Amino acid sequence: MPVLETEDLSALRGTSLHRHLAAKRRAWAEQALDLIEGQATAFSLSLLPGGRTRLHVDADMIAIDPVSFRVMMDDLAALYQEPQSNRTGGARFFDWLDSMSVEAEHNRQRERDRLWWQEKLADLPPAPLLPLRPDGRARRKNRRLATRLSCAQRHALENAARALRVTPTTLLLGLFAIALGRATQCDRFRLNLPIFWRAPAVGNEDQLVGEFSNLLIVAIDLHTVDTAGALCQELQTQIFELLAHSAYPGVNVMRDLSRRRGDLEVSPVVFSSGLSSTVGELFSERVRRVFGKLNWVTSQGPQVTLDVQVAVVDGGLLINWDVRIDAVARDWVIDLFNSYSRLLRKVSDQPDLLSASLSRLSDEFQLAGRSGDLVSRSASDAEKMVVHLMKRLCGDRSVIEADTDIATIMAENELADFRGFINRYIPSCALSEEDFRTHNTPRRIAELMRRRTNEISELIAGAFLKSVCSDARTGDAEIQDQRRLPTHFGDGTPYRTKRS
Repeated sequence: MPVLETEDLSALRGTSLHRHLAAKRRAWAEQALDLIEGQATAFSLSLLPGGRTRLHVDADMIAIDPVSFRVMMDDLAALYQEPQSNRTGGARFFDWLDSMSVEAEHNRQRERDRLWWQEKLADLPPAPLLPLRPDGRARRKNRRLATRLSCAQRHALENAARALRVTPTTLLLGLFAIALGRATQCDRFRLNLPIFWRAPAVGNEDQLVGEFSNLLIVAIDLHTVDTAGALCQELQTQIFELLAHSAYPGVNVMRDLSRRRGDLEVSPVVFSSGLSSTVGELFSERVRRVFGKLNWVTSQGPQVTLDVQVAVVDGGLLINWDVRIDAVARDWVIDLFNSYSRLLRKVSDQPDLLSASLSRLSDEFQLAGRSGDLVSRSASDAEKMVVHLMKRLCGDRSVIEADTDIATIMAENELADFRGFINRYIPSCALSEEDFRTHNTPRRIAELMRRRTNEISELIAGAFLKSVCSDARTGDAEIQDQRRLPTHFGDGTPYRTKRS
């Protein structure tokens, strides 16, 4: 059962008070609730000097979705105002789950949508490749990045979305996709878009607290459009189609995708929006009146490195990012956040920019694009190894770099030779033909190898480069002189599998 603890800080002043509150915030952001013992929420009240208070709330997102969190806070405010009121009764969350599990029409739609997704899996793009920190195995640490847009800027963006005949959520998602594509130097990737619709089944769905969320797997392809406006319109069409087939949960789609590709497919980037919600503000007027303004918020999700959230707060827009700062390059993600925030403000001032070319948007607003120089040295070694092997297989007929589309350069027999070599010396990579369709550049193949081998492939890559390069400092050296390259590993096995 949730317990309200109180902490009397009224005797603290100035720096001591601020340090204590900051330490408490960090501790609460990193704590794990005991779900086995039924602790899905925790509450604490800090008593501050001058009769002020600060309420701290922790809710595990396994048990409660964002809309339910709003319902819970409204219930709490109502009970604070009227302690004797009886808000129990009616169906509960598990009643809703039971009702949905036996509802014949829902089960029919679920099976229909499962079959629809089976036909789409082969064409789903890979997850966005984020620049990882060299010490990515460090203890999990989240960082919040946040900014607010004014009420006028929010309305300007809504008007721009209306002119394109898309929702505000789709507009902000499209602009984020442009910024992320530039930052990762990738034009094709997927994003997860959570939805929180509650199918009518028990009659009081809007008052229930539980985990109703679902995921839409959105495919981004910047190659197919010329302008930001066109991208948003294409995304809107896709989102409508995904909603029409959402009876089969997005979590199941990801499991099916993992089974198909023989690897754990993750969702490192999530885009959550409250802009199209019928409830409007993040919290009700009653919650704001009883508890005051929202001061700070963060969220954490399994396998999520970057959680992008947009919501209506105090009439304006809250842009809130929760980042696994222990896993992703810090400067890179801050650059991306600043680029996205700047782009939103520019478009709110000049909505005609949505008709400008994507390259103009990227160049004019200096969207972050520095992923290459922030990737760890070990990842760079793997990329160099993959590029080097492919160059040797192709000879001098083509230029191969980390972002080259492999399918346009290498023949099937050359790819087979490459796979055979890698799978022989790093068996846990288990590269397949389909891997080269979903990870279509040397950089993506290197990252796939890194994930499958728990970074062992990076150690092997470093050893390989030292064995074939006369300069042992291969982390920074380019391999250029082909005449000086040995053709065998230390055990005498040739590494050059292509017949010359």
